[in-house]
Amino acid sequence: MSANRISNLRNRFESLGIDGMLVYQPENRFYLSGFDGTTGYILITPADAVLATDFRYMEQAQNQVRDCRVERIDGPVKLWFPGLVATAGICRLGVEAGHVTVADLEKFTGALVAGGLKTELVPVTDVVESLRVVKDAAEIKLIQAAARLTDEALTHVGEQFIKPGVSEKKLAWELEKYIRESGGELSFPTIVAGGPASAMAHAQPTDRPLRLNEPIVIDMGAKLHGYCGDLTRTFWLGDMDAQFVKLYNIVKRAQKTAIEAISSGISGAAADKLARDVIDAAGYGEAFGHSLGHGIGLAVHENPRLGQNSPDELFNGMTFTIEPGIYISGWGGIRIEDDAVLENGKIRLLTSSPK
Repeated sequence: MSANRISNLRNRFESLGIDGMLVYQPENRFYLSGFDGTTGYILITPADAVLATDFRYMEQAQNQVRDCRVERIDGPVKLWFPGLVATAGICRLGVEAGHVTVADLEKFTGALVAGGLKTELVPVTDVVESLRVVKDAAEIKLIQAAARLTDEALTHVGEQFIKPGVSEKKLAWELEKYIRESGGELSFPTIVAGGPASAMAHAQPTDRPLRLNEPIVIDMGAKLHGYCGDLTRTFWLGDMDAQFVKLYNIVKRAQKTAIEAISSGISGAAADKLARDVIDAAGYGEAFGHSLGHGIGLAVHENPRLGQNSPDELFNGMTFTIEPGIYISGWGGIRIEDDAVLENGKIRLLTSSPK
């Protein structure tokens, strides 16, 4: 599988004007090699693929890496980088512009100069990321598994901890505990926001206890075997409030409209408009301030983007979230989010928690 991914990357070299590429963005590195250690560099050339890492990760790399040679490196960049590049005979080496820091670029460039090499470093953008956008069947199964664990975690805490008096931090911890004890990890820091805090789309859990007669937004995700789930549900404790019912139904209808109408070939902007038009028509367009969704996979936020200005086209095999919301400062917010895959031109939801 990784051999096909490496081959697909090589096929892009000519159009990018490079004859090799250095990959070390963590998700990209995992995608191409299966290595999930925290330090390592993959050098891809037309004839070779090598994962270079230090002593700490050699045994791990030898056990995990597929379709790449594993080579040990030691010390600062200047000691090993020139030799790695010289052996490959690269003239123009692509580096990940979205990941490499200014300090990294200076180190790589300085090492090449010190080594007497004339290799040119060429910044390239979203090269491996664009390969990751369309998932294969195995990846979709892994995302489905992560989504299922996310659903299970919310069901577990809902039965015991979504009640008055439980703090936001306690609820967030119980979600994390369930996910970790089930063999997963967090896709991102869990959001639990009660009352007015739920009007902040990315609120952080506090010691504030949950209270009656207020909205509670829970945004959470399990990561399993490298792939992410992402789910948001909004709750109300106590007797139903008329405003909550009204706004909740608008958000739910907006999401349902998008789920039913998104099809293969639609743009991210057009997908966003499907839900946004429902919220606009209800008079709350200004209260929906974020995009409809984002791609999900090895990273919890990746391409494609489903937003007002997104030119990304949606095709079969893409996985992404659908998450409209309404946020009223001083009162609270409502967001409903599910993970979805485009199959046979239509949406299939991967999360299944009740709404």
